[in-house]
Amino acid sequence: MRFNELPTKRVPYGIRAGMGPRHLLGGMVASAYAGAAETGGAFSLSMLTGGREAGLPMLRHAASHVAFQVLEGEIELYMMGLCWRLVGGDYASIPPGTDYGLRMMRLRNRAMVFHSGAEAGRLPEKLGRPYEGYVQPDRNPGSWADLTGADAAMCDTEILGALPEELTQQAPRRELPRETVPYALEAGCGVHLAVADQLFTFAGGKAQSDGRFLTLLTEGPQGTMIPPHKHLAHDETFFCAAGRIRMRAGDEELELAPGDFLFVPRGTPHAFQFLEPYTKIIGWLVPGVFEEFFYTLGDPTETTVYPQEPAPFRFDRVLARLDTLDIVPLGRPADAEA
Repeated sequence: MRFNELPTKRVPYGIRAGMGPRHLLGGMVASAYAGAAETGGAFSLSMLTGGREAGLPMLRHAASHVAFQVLEGEIELYMMGLCWRLVGGDYASIPPGTDYGLRMMRLRNRAMVFHSGAEAGRLPEKLGRPYEGYVQPDRNPGSWADLTGADAAMCDTEILGALPEELTQQAPRRELPRETVPYALEAGCGVHLAVADQLFTFAGGKAQSDGRFLTLLTEGPQGTMIPPHKHLAHDETFFCAAGRIRMRAGDEELELAPGDFLFVPRGTPHAFQFLEPYTKIIGWLVPGVFEEFFYTLGDPTETTVYPQEPAPFRFDRVLARLDTLDIVPLGRPADAEA
């Protein structure tokens, strides 16, 4: 399987932490994890790394919906005339037509940025410059202000100007809105579902993205491999946020460490296994057709940690609805429990 190079076609591949093709943009290192050629134009995904004052000026996308996941540091999000100070684990959903901007506040900040569609994700390539490093330059790294006069129309992006000052601070919310509106969500919050010894958390569902994509967090302890399966109508991404994950994709087996990524396009047999006492996946599923599967398999819960006393794995409920869910079971791995 290809790693650390975008394959320019829709096949399984991986990116080790921050090792995708890189550009320097607004004082940030933008490492590409997925682009239009790999996803059939459905989405793009990048890791942004930078220090203080790195970021993006106020801008707007006409067609792209942005999902912004902070991994480390502190990042100010300017949106709707307010300022959210986001820290590790916080999430933001930014629908098309929303004015927003970003400013990094610590010496080291990292975030994943997802764009629905193909064009907006080309911003680093079109406005930045190719870069060999993995962290920003120590001297004169640049800042969000470098981009205020840029023309980004070719990237479904209108640059609106400088970041505002002295905006009212707003705390991230703890529950999902009921419709597709801009929002920031506190780390670990959203809709929780318990599945055996794992906790699934929707940071964004169909209702929050007009069906474009799902943002799903999966947390659990070390355990056995989940049943192998494939999907016919949506693509999956696996971003390791904590712990280690053993993945099977097609005929290959590999491990993901924090910051590593695997793209599993529709039609690819796959399965995963958690290898450490606390392991966490962040996944973007495109389009958002797979949401009902999780509500069928899981049970709503108010807990915010994975189950300490697991309930039975209720895959029987999925088997009873295979004609309505986008999943094709392929049996169980030989090393799984009966």
